Amino acid sequence: MSSPTSYNIARSTLWSAVDKFGIVILQFVINLVLARMLTPDDFGLVGMIMVVVAVSSILADGGFGAALIQKSDADEEDFSTTFYINIVVATLLYGLIYLSSPYIAIFLGNPIFEQLLRVLSVVIVINSLGVTPKAKLRRDMAFKHIAIANIIAYVIAAAVAIAMAAAGYGLWGLIAIHIVNSLLSNLLLSVFAKWRPSLTFSMRSLKRLFGYGQYILISDILSNLCFHIQSTLVGKYFAPSIAGQYSQAKKMEEVACITLPSAMNQVLFPLYSKLQNDMESLREKLRINTKTIAFIIFPLLTLLMIIAEPLINFLFGEKWLDAVPYFQVLCIGGYFCALQYLNYYAIAATGRSKVLFYAGVFKSLFLIISVLLAVHISMGAVLAAMVLSNIVNYLTNAALAAHYLGYKLSRQIGDVLGILIKSLIVGLIVVSTMQLCHINWLIVAIIYGFLYLLINVATRDEIATMLMAKLRGGRNLGNK
Repeated sequence: MSSPTSYNIARSTLWSAVDKFGIVILQFVINLVLARMLTPDDFGLVGMIMVVVAVSSILADGGFGAALIQKSDADEEDFSTTFYINIVVATLLYGLIYLSSPYIAIFLGNPIFEQLLRVLSVVIVINSLGVTPKAKLRRDMAFKHIAIANIIAYVIAAAVAIAMAAAGYGLWGLIAIHIVNSLLSNLLLSVFAKWRPSLTFSMRSLKRLFGYGQYILISDILSNLCFHIQSTLVGKYFAPSIAGQYSQAKKMEEVACITLPSAMNQVLFPLYSKLQNDMESLREKLRINTKTIAFIIFPLLTLLMIIAEPLINFLFGEKWLDAVPYFQVLCIGGYFCALQYLNYYAIAATGRSKVLFYAGVFKSLFLIISVLLAVHISMGAVLAAMVLSNIVNYLTNAALAAHYLGYKLSRQIGDVLGILIKSLIVGLIVVSTMQLCHINWLIVAIIYGFLYLLINVATRDEIATMLMAKLRGGRNLGNK
């Protein structure tokens, strides 16, 4: 892979952001529409099997996508081998889910899950077709093509889902959006990549790529399994309607704390991979990115906790107000969730997939055990378990970054603690103002944003100063 220029990195970051934020905005809008057309039970039932979508996406990749990006000398033999093995594994997995779906339905206590699983799991095979083309596009920093493919696919899939919901197909519209989106996005990625597999398959290549990818694969499966399994357990031990409320709250929290880090990581992983032999530069990039994420996400989460009730009522209506306390508690865990993946991808870029695997096993077991214990107590206990799990995940990844990258844990906490404190101080000021004066939640949001920026400029915060300098530079450039 050739070294990227600053222009290419900035351009790739922009298109990655367009991809992530464009999809998030579309998902948010479509979710608003469907939430008013469907019931919490509909969302709860689909949310209970969303773990299939998450794990199937990881299995479709097989860890080979990351291996192709990380391996600087990957050749045509590597790409073709990856393509064929992904299809074989995905097909076998689909068959397994198809045959076991009746037993899964019995476990979850509703016969409809048999049909839902058999239809939804088709995305496993579909996604396997796009793993290699997408890896090629990411290696080439062609995030423009990835963004266009994803956005076009989701717009069409959303239109199909809304039409089905309007026609009375209920939760099948929620299933359709995943299948149509998967089919179209992978088709477009293949077209944009301009790559076709050759008639070659190499066991040597398979072993070499799997040597790196196997740990990333298992680690990602476990993390995604744990990320979604709580909705399944909530629906089983409480009710589908509660699972629906929880699922809606979680979606909102994910929009706030995962979207921006996810967009950055699309670009940062291949960039970090190029810096794996320059540890000082890698560590400094990680530090600045960590502070940038905290500077943006921490105040956002604090504000959302403050205006949660009027915001959810405005967006979704009164039938979704039970999601308010769920959302507020999940936002607390969001502070830690927003930061954990930055360390993860920086470590992955150095080739330490085996270390991340063992760390992933530990984090996954912690979450699974915590949630399994919590569902026998109360929903409050489940929420507490989720927050505690996010804290453990962050500290685990941070400790690994301290050991392997030299980014000390005390330094990491110190870099973001001041930002958290300022976010909370502004929050207390705004809450006190709300108690004294009955003001609209939109005005509250504006006041919070103004005070947060003011306090950071006054204290000469590093990130605020850097962003203002870039803004001034952009203005000066535009005036020339």
